[in-house]
Amino acid sequence: MTGGPLADVSVVEMTGHRAGPFCGALLADMGADVVKIERPGVGDPARSQGIGPEGKSGYFMANNRNKRSVTLDLKTDAGTEAARELIASADVFVENFGYGVTDKLGIGYDEISEHNPEIVYASIKGYGETGPKRAQPGLDLILQAEGGIMSVTGPEDGEPVKVGQAIGDLTTGMFAAMGVLARLSERDRAEDADAFVGKFDVGLFDSIVTLLNEYLTEYSMDGSVPGPQGVTHQTLVPYQRFETADGAIVTGVPSDERWDDFVDLVGAEELREYPTNDDRQDNAERVTELIQAALEEESTEHWLEQLTAANFPCGPINDVADVVADEQTDARNLVVSHEDPDWGECLLPGHPINYPDHDAVVRSPAPRLGEHTEDVFDELADDQTTLEEWSEGGAFGD
Repeated sequence: MTGGPLADVSVVEMTGHRAGPFCGALLADMGADVVKIERPGVGDPARSQGIGPEGKSGYFMANNRNKRSVTLDLKTDAGTEAARELIASADVFVENFGYGVTDKLGIGYDEISEHNPEIVYASIKGYGETGPKRAQPGLDLILQAEGGIMSVTGPEDGEPVKVGQAIGDLTTGMFAAMGVLARLSERDRAEDADAFVGKFDVGLFDSIVTLLNEYLTEYSMDGSVPGPQGVTHQTLVPYQRFETADGAIVTGVPSDERWDDFVDLVGAEELREYPTNDDRQDNAERVTELIQAALEEESTEHWLEQLTAANFPCGPINDVADVVADEQTDARNLVVSHEDPDWGECLLPGHPINYPDHDAVVRSPAPRLGEHTEDVFDELADDQTTLEEWSEGGAFGD
């Protein structure tokens, strides 16, 4: 478990499902030694959700590669003590329990920081740790709706729909990883170690509201409340999906300076009457009709070649199989071949940040439940007596 820019960072996580595990996976991909604490006999619920071998679904494998798994029963005093010792020995702790649960379990920030004042403590919640809803459970679908992103997603003039992936979970995992890196940097720069406060929290609700971006600012300016955006762009015309003779593409014109070039390329002279984006927004229906009529005369391949040669942004509408087969995907190692000991050959998502001097993204498979308990606690225990006491006290389950 070595290599990568975080090779000297140790992380303990007690997380389940997606947001917390994705944060840990991003850190592990960058070289951190991530130890995942799970319930004996049960583990992360994601283990049994979806396609895959027993106890290690593809959903779990994608978000828990490069980690080590230990089992601890925090309903026992021995399990709590062992967890506290493990967390206190780490640089980073990531958890996504319900509000207040870690304090009840004896592994809250106040308790852990007494033993390790330099711990970076990342708390992931549905609504964060403040505000009137902090104690409510918050899952991705619920918060996509409540956080507003569903209201701008779906067919234009149609009903709101969810984003096709768990965007709240994944974005929150990314923000949590960003918060970890920021706190680690702050800790390294701190002149007074005693003044360092390593805890931070992030909520799925926070992440999704953040994704509304300029919609929030524009609402404050003119009171506008956008609906589902369909396949168009909120500010540029054209910048959307168009049908071709045998499929569809997405393309657009990002600047007025290129408008005449675009008109020449598609061959619809009437479009020249709309030289500015303001003109095209005011006449969006007519502009898109003219472009659509031109593009449906030729194939997807034809238009992609023509638009690419003219340096206009464009692309096909790929499905998962298309993305896996894409040459750019391969060149960037965005999908990597993996041999899992319990499944065999499969694919895993790569890491989105390209480090040219660290090319090993997946160094070890997602762990079996409790696979590394003995190794981790052999390293941690002060002596064999302590390890035996934890074991006899039920720390590791049956």
